[in-house]
Amino acid sequence: MQFVLVVDDKEENRYYLQALLTGYGYQVAVARHGAEALTLARQTLPDMVVSDLLMPVMDGYPLLRHWKADPQLQRVPFIVYTATYTQAEDEELALKLGADAFILKPAEPEDFVASIREVADRVRPRQPGPLEGGTIEDGSDEELLKHYSETLIRKLEEKSMQLEDVNATLAASEERFRLLAQATNDAVWDWDVTQDRRWWGAGFSNLFGYREGTVATSRSSWAELIHPDDRVEVLAKFRQTLASEDDWYAEYRFRRADGSWAHVEDRGHLVRNQHGTPVRMVGGISDVSSRKLLEERLHNAQRMEAVGQLTGGIAHDFNNLLTVVLGNAECLVEMLEDQPDAQSFARMITDAAERGADLTRRLLTFARKQSLTPAPTDINRLINGLQPMLQRVLNRHIRFEYKPQPGLPPTMIDVAQMENALLNLCVNARDAMPDGGVLKIETSSRHLDMAENLGDVSLAAGDYLLVSVSDTGAGIAAEYRDKVFEPFFTTKPEGKGSGLGLAMVYGFVRQSGGYIAVESSPGEGARFDLYLPVVEAADHSSESPRANQGIALGSERVLLVEDEPQVRELARVSLESLGYQVTVAESGEQALARLDAAQDSDARIDLLFTDVQMSGMNGTELAARALVRQPGLPVLYTSGFTGSGERGPLPHTDFPVLGKPYRRAELAEAVAQVFGRSAQ
Repeated sequence: MQFVLVVDDKEENRYYLQALLTGYGYQVAVARHGAEALTLARQTLPDMVVSDLLMPVMDGYPLLRHWKADPQLQRVPFIVYTATYTQAEDEELALKLGADAFILKPAEPEDFVASIREVADRVRPRQPGPLEGGTIEDGSDEELLKHYSETLIRKLEEKSMQLEDVNATLAASEERFRLLAQATNDAVWDWDVTQDRRWWGAGFSNLFGYREGTVATSRSSWAELIHPDDRVEVLAKFRQTLASEDDWYAEYRFRRADGSWAHVEDRGHLVRNQHGTPVRMVGGISDVSSRKLLEERLHNAQRMEAVGQLTGGIAHDFNNLLTVVLGNAECLVEMLEDQPDAQSFARMITDAAERGADLTRRLLTFARKQSLTPAPTDINRLINGLQPMLQRVLNRHIRFEYKPQPGLPPTMIDVAQMENALLNLCVNARDAMPDGGVLKIETSSRHLDMAENLGDVSLAAGDYLLVSVSDTGAGIAAEYRDKVFEPFFTTKPEGKGSGLGLAMVYGFVRQSGGYIAVESSPGEGARFDLYLPVVEAADHSSESPRANQGIALGSERVLLVEDEPQVRELARVSLESLGYQVTVAESGEQALARLDAAQDSDARIDLLFTDVQMSGMNGTELAARALVRQPGLPVLYTSGFTGSGERGPLPHTDFPVLGKPYRRAELAEAVAQVFGRSAQ
């Protein structure tokens, strides 16, 4: 087995040649430069040497000179293998010094091995005696020095030109990196893993307010700025990244110079050396606080919408049950005129049903499915008229302040619901200040553009009235702020609140096309801001017509459509007791058949009284088809949902809607008004 000495200053080159030659059956030793090669060769004489030319300490040319001058080494074949000295003059000098072959890097493995085998075969027959091939005689140091100096000067000139090009490229790259670091909104960073030094770009100061070079220059100082609740998880993930081949990514809260917390996304790329050891990581931190806030608001809006849909569905079904309970209880009250004791029990049933109906109305208000009667309203005038009632609600230890902005345009709202909303907010403020304080109501105008929207995706940009109700009470804890508008959520002691007051306010404001926001901190009171859409100035009034309380009778033919059997039976009995001729149907399809049959018998239907929410064909679809068959047919809707939440706006907006549960008198008045009559 032939012994080959490989001389090269680059570790990867030594490793490659050692692996290659070992694979072809050679025994290989390696040296990092010429001086080390001479020492190793004099200890163990190799059969061949393969040497680079450009090396530290002693490069290839002096090594070749010493090699051929040494009696022990001069007969060992010397092969030059170079990627730097590649000119014809370089090869000529090497051959004059006695090199047996001059091979340029990189060579194909098979070609390289074939070349050294050819040299071994060619040189092996040599016997002791004068060297052949070299033209520089012993002692001709002056000529050698001249050739060597010329080669070095040429290489230095080439290297100098290459270095100038590299420096220019590096300067351009550094300028490009500097400009990119300044232009980006991210805090660019570069972490030297081995030295534990972290460099930050200018964006770090811009994003977080720290002076350059003052903080987070090491891994530990960076970790101290991570929120305590996030720190353990982030550092564990960081250690996992160092031990894997994945890029670094984490989301966490990072402390700003002013002590506040920023939500950040941190990304980085890990650089490893040839042994796979992490040596450097480069990346950037983005401040995503605004996006997180919008995502949180959207999540809250979606959660409230889902709770609203669930609440509305429950209230709708409950209203059907209450319609049966209330209607039959009324019948019992009338039937027990001569039994006062028994009649009192029936009245208790009626009262309980009324309280249940009030509960479902508040639930439907939260779900934005309650019937509203909006009108252009002067908000300052409304609050002025409400002040005496508010003063009675507050205790004597609470000071009431009202600060209206004069000349505000009107807003389109339901006056009664707005008064109820303000009362709810003021009662909550009163309860938050048991030892006294200040309750303030302020009105002003506000314009919202797309950049200033409040985070609710359904709130349009435009002009709004802002009604703010604030107190100096205990405030609301952060963990409760996102829940205050949810139905049945309350922080009051048991029995002191239903948890529906703020839910009702939220539903009313949103159904009115507005928005409600809350700002509060523990110990600093709370402020609720109601954004109400502005309308063109018009004559406005807070008065609403009151229905006559008498019972209206009639004799017309009514087509009653209701899919709930008990509700249908109660409505039939009530209508017939009022003198109407009733034809019943339990579905839209059956109602159309009844309508066709009535027309064929010349007993035309005078009124279609239909539930809106039914399986299969709903009430609005039924009305549309019925009007095709009998144009001009009057329609009266009824529904547990009494607003626009019934699968979108009702298509026939001129037709009235009677909300469930309804009393017999309310049914009588609604039907009479359709026929143009008033109560008796």
